[in-house]
Amino acid sequence: MEWVEKRKHPRFKAADKALAACKDDSFTLMDLSAGGVGIRFFGEQPLPAVISIDLFFLNREFALTGVRCKKVFEKKYEPMGLQRVPEWHVGLEIVNPSQDMVQKLRQFRWTENES
Repeated sequence: MEWVEKRKHPRFKAADKALAACKDDSFTLMDLSAGGVGIRFFGEQPLPAVISIDLFFLNREFALTGVRCKKVFEKKYEPMGLQRVPEWHVGLEIVNPSQDMVQKLRQFRWTENES
């Protein structure tokens, strides 16, 4: 059986110190594409099916706010060792991204210049 890639857009590793947030929660941005983002977080509860997030960098003034997303993937990792809460990996599809938003998402890609 041949494996078929389901992604519409190429995926890129996220830049160092790139984060996502929703209300009082923050998430590590793992990867992104023109159509969505992959995030990681620790918590007791999963994210809702539809969510609005903000993307930003630590120590930088650039942010992309109010990015409306729907959850398309979710994996829960049970606590191990000293960890007390589950870790979640979540794939979020951006709902109707504008061309401007797609251009701004490029700011969050990892580059070889990062250490």
